[in-house]
Amino acid sequence: MKLGYRDRIILIVAIVIIILGIGIFVFIKPKYEKLKQNQEKYEKAKTAWDAKLDEFRRIPLRQDSIEKTYQEGLKVSEHFTDEMAAVDVDKLMQQFLNTDEYIEHQVSAKKTSAFTDEAASAISYFYYRPNVVTYPLYESADLDGSLAAATAEKLKDVNVLAAKKGQTIGMGQSSFTVQIKREDLMSFLDAVYKYANDHDDAMMITNVKLDDAEFNEDIEGDEPQQEQQLDADGNPIPQQNNNQDNKNAKVKKDYTEVTILYKALYIQEPQKPDVGPEYDEKIWDGNEWRTMVAE
Repeated sequence: MKLGYRDRIILIVAIVIIILGIGIFVFIKPKYEKLKQNQEKYEKAKTAWDAKLDEFRRIPLRQDSIEKTYQEGLKVSEHFTDEMAAVDVDKLMQQFLNTDEYIEHQVSAKKTSAFTDEAASAISYFYYRPNVVTYPLYESADLDGSLAAATAEKLKDVNVLAAKKGQTIGMGQSSFTVQIKREDLMSFLDAVYKYANDHDDAMMITNVKLDDAEFNEDIEGDEPQQEQQLDADGNPIPQQNNNQDNKNAKVKKDYTEVTILYKALYIQEPQKPDVGPEYDEKIWDGNEWRTMVAE
């Protein structure tokens, strides 16, 4: 069958369209879809990379924050006592008591001493609560609310601190009894205070109990003479040799037994963190980083 010119043109156009359609569906469309997929992957990778770069740029800020936190923790820990076992606390107390002056004045240990190892203990915030008095006439006089506002201002710091949660830290304490003179007791208390102040330690004497607040100043002589007890026939009654009945016999003039409770607060010193090397943004300018392996 012989095709005319018009039919040949139509056939050629149809063949070209078919070839183009096949080319589009076989070659161009898959490439276009692949291009779109690669574009999406690129956008995701770029977004992830930009986010990672932002993290890298925040490295100096995080390093500074870690260093600042470490320095703040170090500064706080400096105000607490170094951790001590019971034997170390005992040695510290002996350091205060075993002086030439106290030995010369015959300061001596009595009863039982107790030195405890460190244990966890809770501490709360210390604050002063102002005494705010209100009554019906006071409240009625507050016509503009200024009195209530002034009261709230006075209690602002108290309310903030009262809402704060206390902390648990380490604590060690000891209890010991010594026979001591008034001036030596005052000297001992001053020595403990000076040591704590000079060393910036959180150590304190929380309780001092005196058997005789007058330090037996009214006793005649070094040791009092007990009144001799006689039986019905007028014969002296032997004194019972026990600690309770002879308590007064062991008392010395100008001395008394003093029980002292000592307490020290401990806190763990922060450890120096490894924040890594200083960050340099120029590392991404070249291609060397592409072959770097994370350690």
